[in-house]
Amino acid sequence: MFIPEQTMGSAMRVRVPYVLFETKTGSYGVDAYFSLRVSKVERRAVLIKREDSLTPASKKPENALITTSNVEEYLKELFTTIHHLSHARFRKRGDHMRRWNIWRLIGIPTGHKRHVDEDERLSEESREALLALSILQRVLGVKNPSELEKSRIVPKGYAFLELRIEGGNVSDPVYEELLRIDPGAGMTLGWLK
Repeated sequence: MFIPEQTMGSAMRVRVPYVLFETKTGSYGVDAYFSLRVSKVERRAVLIKREDSLTPASKKPENALITTSNVEEYLKELFTTIHHLSHARFRKRGDHMRRWNIWRLIGIPTGHKRHVDEDERLSEESREALLALSILQRVLGVKNPSELEKSRIVPKGYAFLELRIEGGNVSDPVYEELLRIDPGAGMTLGWLK
């Protein structure tokens, strides 16, 4: 995990901006800073939190990259992208397994360990995309992109999530894991005040 030098050995408090919105399933907030900075699009879905876990803000934070005027478009595009990505990742893993099984059945040695490693990588990517899809389906109350036209996303304002970062530990487990596995998020942490 990348931690700015100023945080080494001392605790740092960070206020992550959120855009609040309401759907038919409840009131939520989407991270308005890290969501556009993570290296894999499917990681954006885990940055949606219930509104009651956030601290309301009276005005738009300076570092918010998503606003109340574009949150509906952002969420609908994210859902459509994740829906297609999850299906593509699932198919890619299935295709790999089919090819490997055919090669094994006809007796062509192709490297067992190499295929197991590739399957593990594809499986992890597929799980991450399916998790993101299930989060978005729950939050937006839709199952597929054709239902998005009927969905209702109402912007409500802004909020903050206060994080405490000390020696590589982050007060929120989602952000701790995100900063550990995603270089895009870790590199931009120092710009957040």
